[in-house]
Amino acid sequence: MYKELIRKIKSKKVKVAIIGLGYVGLPLAVRFLKKNIHVIGIDLDIKKIQKLKKGKSYIKSISNKTISYFKNFKFELSEKYSSIKFADVIIVCLPTPLKKNSKNPDLKYLFDCAKNIKKYIKDYHIVILESTVYPGLTQIFIDKIISNKKLISGKNFFYGYSPERENPGDKNFNYFTTPKIISGFSDKCKILVNNIYTHICRKTVLTSTIKIAETTKLLENLYRSVNIALVNEMKIISKKFNMNIFEIIDAAATKNFGFQKFTPGPGYGGHCIPIDPYYLSWASKQVGYNPRFVELAGQINTSIPSWTVREILRNKQLKNKKNINALILGVAYKKNIDDDRESPSYRFMKIFNKKKIKFDYNDPYLKSLRIGRNNSIKKKSVQVSSKNLKKYDFVILLTDHDIYNYRLIAKNAKLIFDTRGVYNNISLKDKNNIYLL
Repeated sequence: MYKELIRKIKSKKVKVAIIGLGYVGLPLAVRFLKKNIHVIGIDLDIKKIQKLKKGKSYIKSISNKTISYFKNFKFELSEKYSSIKFADVIIVCLPTPLKKNSKNPDLKYLFDCAKNIKKYIKDYHIVILESTVYPGLTQIFIDKIISNKKLISGKNFFYGYSPERENPGDKNFNYFTTPKIISGFSDKCKILVNNIYTHICRKTVLTSTIKIAETTKLLENLYRSVNIALVNEMKIISKKFNMNIFEIIDAAATKNFGFQKFTPGPGYGGHCIPIDPYYLSWASKQVGYNPRFVELAGQINTSIPSWTVREILRNKQLKNKKNINALILGVAYKKNIDDDRESPSYRFMKIFNKKKIKFDYNDPYLKSLRIGRNNSIKKKSVQVSSKNLKKYDFVILLTDHDIYNYRLIAKNAKLIFDTRGVYNNISLKDKNNIYLL
């Protein structure tokens, strides 16, 4: 039966069920479909399933045309876990957020999923977890699936871990070109998992244990979190000395060894970097170690929106002004994408509300938003025009989308607070209304 599984995978006759059709799961499904591999897409969000069945995409990087083509071609869609009965491989791509009002892991989605998979799991199923987890959590997840089942890991049941490494909006590195981290419970598990992903990835990297693979993903995002925190803190120090942090970084980046360029911003965002380090932090505390460096990076990055607003309100044109009206440019957590998960822009909105600063926003990739308590307030993206720009006391650039006409903005805005350093590299006759923060 094991050899039959290998044969099915290599010949692309295998059926892959993907649980969770979000920013990770749906692109993954498309990757398999493009390689002529049958996919069963499962998501409890009925609205997502209905959209996909109509040939509509809800992710910018995937076109309606792509969904329309594949929905009639080896792409089954369901909001029920029972569909996994017809699959050979089950790949879990569910969110692993933090609990509200704490930095502890919220494993509700994962454990609910395990409970549901357990109902339909069968002999010779392969289960792969892609969600970001702390060391050892894959094992806990699998134990919940196979408890009280006549399944023996590595013999008639196989599982592994392979964290997603997507970088949305990055044209140089995608799912195919980025090496895929792979591990499994046993050598047989590793071989199966590896054979699955070699269809859609140019290179795979096998780790000795699942814990190593789990921690690799955490280290990748912690590395970015710490370095973002470092340049964000350097930005504050540079401001104290009346220096341009972006010029400092550009000068340091000329060193061809020992320095990798990171640039400061309005904080940090995305589903990974603000969250994943806290999974490692929480897990470390469970074994008696307090990772101060990890938590300090998070504290610095989350403090940047408050620091930025304080700096804005110190500006001589705004210091004693009442009824301040602001325009936020960009809500997505990084440029040229429609992903606003954990975006620092929302922290700015919250602070603006607290400071009684009225605001509108523009984001070409996010036409409307729901904000406020229980998402009760709906806002629509306003137009960035010469006439509109003149209405606001200041414009704050939070996401540096390439589509923006930065010269038009500079010409018509009364004040610009640039948190991304865009205007550091744009030559203008007059920059007296532009402040780098």
